[in-house]
Amino acid sequence: MIEFISEKSNGTNLILFIHGFTGGSDTWSFDCDVSFPELLLKDKEISKHFDVAQFTYFTKLTNLFAKASNTARLLKMLFGTSHGKLRNNSSIEEISNLLRTEFRFRLEKYDSVFVIAHSMGGLVTKSLITKDLEEKSVSKVKMFLSLAVPHQGAKLATYGSLISSNLQIEGLEPLNGFIHKLNDYWLKTSLRPTTKYFYGTSDKIVDKTSAVPADKEVSDVISVDENHSSITKPENENSTIVVAVKKLILDYRNGDPAISDFAIQCLANEDDYSDELFVLKLLAADVHRTSIRDAKEVFLNAEYIRKIFSSASDQKRLAELYKKIKKVYQGSYTKYIHDGITNSGLLLADVHEQIMKEDKEFLKTLIPFLNAIHKQGMLHQLANSEAETIWWDKDANFESMKENLKEKGYE
Repeated sequence: MIEFISEKSNGTNLILFIHGFTGGSDTWSFDCDVSFPELLLKDKEISKHFDVAQFTYFTKLTNLFAKASNTARLLKMLFGTSHGKLRNNSSIEEISNLLRTEFRFRLEKYDSVFVIAHSMGGLVTKSLITKDLEEKSVSKVKMFLSLAVPHQGAKLATYGSLISSNLQIEGLEPLNGFIHKLNDYWLKTSLRPTTKYFYGTSDKIVDKTSAVPADKEVSDVISVDENHSSITKPENENSTIVVAVKKLILDYRNGDPAISDFAIQCLANEDDYSDELFVLKLLAADVHRTSIRDAKEVFLNAEYIRKIFSSASDQKRLAELYKKIKKVYQGSYTKYIHDGITNSGLLLADVHEQIMKEDKEFLKTLIPFLNAIHKQGMLHQLANSEAETIWWDKDANFESMKENLKEKGYE
């Protein structure tokens, strides 16, 4: 089901094409010499940094009324007890399960997948992403380029369902429960990948109202002078759809503003945060200045995360993560007390080390791009609150901390 068009042995980024209803490999071909994937690969940066593949699945228009020999056959098809579901045509949801299998076993090595999906292929993609998130696994899909995808269903599918028992036509109907459930989860999650919505101004199959999100999602909607078929069949590398897709992918890779914020931040000034409570606690406990500098830097990164993930759902996940980080601290502090460690720097180092160890297990989170460095910083965010009992020596309290700092010459 996965066919590689360009593959590098050490590739970590993949561009994956997914066709729609009754489509296949020819979905992306203008003629025998020109195809969408090959036009992208003409770009040196795309060719150097990305593998390119396509996902194909069985999809065929069958059981048409036009093929029915008489009225009795039509009535039987419409009202008979047997629905006559086609064995070869799987539902959209089942196709997404097949795609998840490919991701798990054949695309395992890729850290980032950029999906270019046409028509029904976009619903397959959305189903895959939502299932990943429902199972508390961050999706490998980092960018979703939606080409004429019927996010609200396709009106023609309503008529198609009258003359066909095709499972895939049913899944494309505007009133279909599958589409409503998919859109409902898509809207509620803040973890969906960067998504760009393309629609063709001459598309008579999937109109603009269906090809773009109808909810409050802040989205990037792009119109192109194409119809439902030509939007996937660019004639040359100067075609608008090729230029746009290439730019979006490369802009993302080279530092989309929404992503570059997650780059590890460096402390600009050694004196930054010197008056913060978490730093005063470290100074009072005689933690070495190098360790204090590291604590300031991870705190800085955690502060960036807190500003970026500000939605109610993200704040709820962060609150759960803070509780787990405090548990890690408490485990190390108990060991510190029992073993009688006299060096507070060792306690700090031990907590940081435990956070690194638990990053992918106990401290695993659905919030994307959050790593052990951010989680170490979250520890110091906790220590920065008077309401939290995060200390680095045995008998610490605010009075002893003030006395300690006064003896060391801090006012």
